[in-house]
Amino acid sequence: MVKLDKVIGDYMQRYFVEKENIFESNNIAKIIDKENVHHIRDVMRFKNGDEIVLLCNDLSEYLCVIEDISSSVTLKILNKKINNNELNVEVDIAHGLVRREKKEETLRRLVELGCHKYIPVMMERSIVKMDKYKENNDRIKTIIKECSEQSERGMLMEYHDVISFNDLIKSKDNYDYLFVCFEDSGRSNEKALNSYLDKLNNKKVLVVIGPEGGISDSELKALKDNGFIAIGLGKRILRTETAPLYVMSVLSYMAEVGDYHA
Repeated sequence: MVKLDKVIGDYMQRYFVEKENIFESNNIAKIIDKENVHHIRDVMRFKNGDEIVLLCNDLSEYLCVIEDISSSVTLKILNKKINNNELNVEVDIAHGLVRREKKEETLRRLVELGCHKYIPVMMERSIVKMDKYKENNDRIKTIIKECSEQSERGMLMEYHDVISFNDLIKSKDNYDYLFVCFEDSGRSNEKALNSYLDKLNNKKVLVVIGPEGGISDSELKALKDNGFIAIGLGKRILRTETAPLYVMSVLSYMAEVGDYHA
């Protein structure tokens, strides 16, 4: 059983590991994956007696002291607590398929801002086409993991495989709020994002954002016909990699600071 005899401090190095490598009954943890072992041993150059925090993607975090470093890392668990750094609202960003470098930068920022899931969508005006699209899942997982550790999240942002526009429409029943960002809606304050939100606590929100070429008229009509509300993100035109960050900034503020979190 974990003994609560030491407080988990800020700014400690954090690592996501598999739950099966946490043995609470014996207060022992193991790190066996090569990436984490390499970072602990060769990059950070930790030694026996150094303390780190382990996370299991279930909001649990464990303060541990290193007991042995070799091809794996053996640790003693000193404390366990629940990570409270996640938003109290699930925000999924459905993003028209964009070029790799734009997507990766967007992923990094969305993780920091508390996004629940990123869903790439093949849309009419996507510059990247499916027959030429290649996904580097290992690289994406590494980006999400490292950004989650840096920003002290308790959960990893989910990354969905690329879906079709029709599959996006079919997912609508999974959400409490459905939005599509459209530049013309930003010319009026009546179409501001917060105009349509009541209490966000424990709600599920899906926001659709177009690719570099924007959302086509037929896609916008289809989304509206299926209950998506067109919203603006201010009077200026935002780049496709900026819009998701704007959305997450607004929603995270409303969920954590504003008058909508109760």
